[in-house]
Amino acid sequence: MKHIKLVASDLDGTLLNKNKEITPRLFDALKKLDELGIYFVPSTGRPFGTVPQAIKELPFLKYVITSNGATIYDATEKKNIIENYLTPEAVDAVIEIARELPVITEYFIEGKAYIAKKVYDDLTPFDLTESHVTYIKNSRTPVEDFWDEMKRNNTVLENINLVFRDMELRKKTWDRLKALGLASVTAATTKNIEITSLYATKAKALEKLCEVLGFARENVLAMGDGDNDMPMIQFAGIGVAMANGEEHIKQAADIIADDCNDFGAAKILEQIIESKQ
Repeated sequence: MKHIKLVASDLDGTLLNKNKEITPRLFDALKKLDELGIYFVPSTGRPFGTVPQAIKELPFLKYVITSNGATIYDATEKKNIIENYLTPEAVDAVIEIARELPVITEYFIEGKAYIAKKVYDDLTPFDLTESHVTYIKNSRTPVEDFWDEMKRNNTVLENINLVFRDMELRKKTWDRLKALGLASVTAATTKNIEITSLYATKAKALEKLCEVLGFARENVLAMGDGDNDMPMIQFAGIGVAMANGEEHIKQAADIIADDCNDFGAAKILEQIIESKQ
């Protein structure tokens, strides 16, 4: 791993444990990476506004890939350096499909997540866990005229997220969205669908960032656990899947790390640090 100059990592289910924590062991490894001049780049499906505060407060944070690659945020300059929004045609097509579905629909603009007020006020029909309800309440902005506002902002949407309780409906909707050919269709969990620009994946964002920094893909190690991590795991010189990850992600990876609740990410970072000594 001596040639690694950049580590890209998914957050939920990968870098963070079930309590969404950065453990002291992980922080120490991240700090040592920085001291070695190795970039650490969180790569998440979340918009920047919902990235955990513990990540935002890392003193050595420089870049964050958000909304599955729709944006690259420069944490030093406090601005996006790359933006790939959904096309109005794609947004309008998704609205036509999603507004008829018994699902939670969310859209992301400028690092913030929006949800229909009537859904926000009553999440009981969606069979969510208590922690998921708390997450939505703390991170989503309710909108009164949701679909009208979504359409009105159809030139600046980073991501559209659909959350399902019916897995058969999810599969049918996935196939319908893919068949449109207007957007990238992926997921962070087995219960959602995330829709971004055709030019927005974590891999494409990493490729752009490598161009900015003058790195080759061989200089990148990427870690993830879900479908939306597949492109960057395949792009990176070293692709790492977590033991708790989806089976097809593990099959595509070069290395399978320990579970995210068993210091899996920290152990991989420690291997990089060892290789530099």
